[in-house]
Amino acid sequence: MNWPYCSRRSLLPPALATAFLCLSVLSDFAAESEMHVLWNTISPDGKYAMAWSTTGSVALDDLPLPDETNDNPISNHVIEVVSGKIVLTLPGGHYWEGYGAAHPNHFSLETVWSEDSRSMLAIYDSRWSSIAVFLIDVAAPRAVSIEKQLRAAFSRTLAAAHGSEYTKYKDSLEIMFGWPWFLASERFSVWADAEIPKQGDPDFTYDLYFQTGGDDTNVTLVRAEPTAEEESADRSLNRIYRSLHGLLSVDGQKALVEEERAWLVKRDAIKSQKEKEAFVRARIDELKTRVESIVEEREKP
Repeated sequence: MNWPYCSRRSLLPPALATAFLCLSVLSDFAAESEMHVLWNTISPDGKYAMAWSTTGSVALDDLPLPDETNDNPISNHVIEVVSGKIVLTLPGGHYWEGYGAAHPNHFSLETVWSEDSRSMLAIYDSRWSSIAVFLIDVAAPRAVSIEKQLRAAFSRTLAAAHGSEYTKYKDSLEIMFGWPWFLASERFSVWADAEIPKQGDPDFTYDLYFQTGGDDTNVTLVRAEPTAEEESADRSLNRIYRSLHGLLSVDGQKALVEEERAWLVKRDAIKSQKEKEAFVRARIDELKTRVESIVEEREKP
């Protein structure tokens, strides 16, 4: 599709400036055919990102919540960042934020790309549970809803591991997925939690590891392991590093790679495990600040 015209000063690297210059600015309405990039979903190579658009003109205060599926005017897409071309539309994806629209209360969208920027996992969460999970292949292109498959696999895991305790509470449990991560081109993991809202006990928390089929329409649980309620520092660092890498220009990406190599030398020279962990956490906070600053700048009207 063609990007609608808008006039504003671009603060982006040249490779992305064309796309962002063509984003319309939201005022009181989200107008038809406007595409609003979710910059924190950008691929590591900077080529793809998720975006949202509306059907018709909708007042920002009237944007429906992401779990309202009947006649929801919000659509989610994966786009080519520079051209604005829609690669695919996520069936049933209705998330929105930014560009004058307040964050939808108690809803969030978590994404992760494979290292080669071909595959993406997108998890839509409400306050207590996940409402949708998509496995996306931009080369196919294809978006497959796998939320039911993940729930079924997790339920079988809980039934086998916790028996009567799970049976007693299963009708009251809310299931939430998070921290998606690609382990290889056809393998991924997600964190899974099942608990009773506002009660928290019992609280079943696992890491689930899946294998995908050739067409991604079926996923198979390979193993499930009880886990803590916190992602490892190394994984968090890799996650935020990929996000920042995708937001930078080609020259900026090269500079970041060199910066990271120098940082790794310093990290590996630290002998104390406690000091090393603090060093990693400080790096995570530093990269997060840089990502947030870039995203905030790109969403300014």
